[in-house]
Amino acid sequence: MTTTTSLATHYEQFLELLTRDHRTAADDGDASLRARYGERVDPTGAAQPIVLTRDEWIRNQIDLTLALGRLLTEDDVVVSAVPYELSFIGAEVDRVIEMVGASVISVGTSRTICPMPRLLGLIEQYEVTALVCSPSFAAELAGLAASLGKQPAHSTIRTIVCVGEACSTERLDRIGAAWAAKTSALYGTPSTPTVAVACDHGALHLCDHRLRAEVRGGSRGELILDGSPTGEVVELWSAERRCACGSPSRVLVPLGSVASAVRGPDGLVSALDVERIVFGHRRLAPHFACAVRDGTFHVTCAVADSGAVDAGAMRRAIRGAIDEALGVEAEVTLVGVQDWSTAPS
Repeated sequence: MTTTTSLATHYEQFLELLTRDHRTAADDGDASLRARYGERVDPTGAAQPIVLTRDEWIRNQIDLTLALGRLLTEDDVVVSAVPYELSFIGAEVDRVIEMVGASVISVGTSRTICPMPRLLGLIEQYEVTALVCSPSFAAELAGLAASLGKQPAHSTIRTIVCVGEACSTERLDRIGAAWAAKTSALYGTPSTPTVAVACDHGALHLCDHRLRAEVRGGSRGELILDGSPTGEVVELWSAERRCACGSPSRVLVPLGSVASAVRGPDGLVSALDVERIVFGHRRLAPHFACAVRDGTFHVTCAVADSGAVDAGAMRRAIRGAIDEALGVEAEVTLVGVQDWSTAPS
């Protein structure tokens, strides 16, 4: 099934908005070009206001629609579990799912009205086929389902799109295996909800037709978008290095926040670098949390079958692997999947 006709209609509307004479719009009483207000947390922990103009909002939606249009069809029923509070991404995702022609069940992330057990019931009731959420949410939902005697791999979900936090391909694969679903990722910042979208090979490509991106310190460091620091660490491929998909757009690899990175013997080490090492261990569930305190990574992960594991030996093995590969210190906490919600982060 194709959604080409409906998308073309919407794009014509978008183009009309983007090319409208702003002076004429002002004469008609539509003087404000600001479309969305939100907040982001700066490196000091303080909340800072952010604004998206109407044109920026539309251009972000176009790129996201093209990306999700390769993953979803009009036959899909999609759960959108994405933050709405003072955030752009939740509203954008919901609108784009509608643009693609799929049905959307929007549950947000507060869990007050729709806690996870109820969400599992909705997935069964409405035969949900796709889930858009953070990697942590997808992992926790799968763990809860298993603890309730359900089998996530036998559910109707066949596509998971991860947003909102950096995630390694190793962990994405583990999430996909838990649900027996195809996984993909999107990348954005609080100020720019769609920065990079995935190709068919799973690589995230910078939306460089509308964004000017550079990295502080070379190819790996803090992402600077249109001259403004983002507080996010990325690796940005050079223009000469091409993805196997053949796209001329540069590949961007999210590495987490500046606050969750430390200096190692060979340069900046991020939480995602640690995550890749952690998920080299096959007996782990796709749960992961990592924080930096006093220059040390504090890692919490979950054992898929805690009854058959020597937890002490596994902790030492993970800690040693991180030290050997990255040259940084890490404290590792292991919990069972059923204990994840009360585990230290």
